[in-house]
Amino acid sequence: MNDNDYKSLILVYQQKSFDLFSQVVALEAKVNIANKTIENLNARIIEQEDELNKLNSKNKKTSTKTDIDPEGF
Repeated sequence: MNDNDYKSLILVYQQKSFDLFSQVVALEAKVNIANKTIENLNARIIEQEDELNKLNSKNKKTSTKTDIDPEGF
């Protein structure tokens, strides 16, 4: 290989390395965004489960107080 061959090889190597590096950075950013979205959705699930539990406990309290025999006895 002569000097021009090495220069060409290095140029292609640099271009491919830069492309690969750019793809890695973009993918890592996407993963970070996806992880943040997952964290937010998990927090929302926990909030909704807590709210559902509160509603269920309120319904249990009110149903025991207002239970009436359907036949009126």
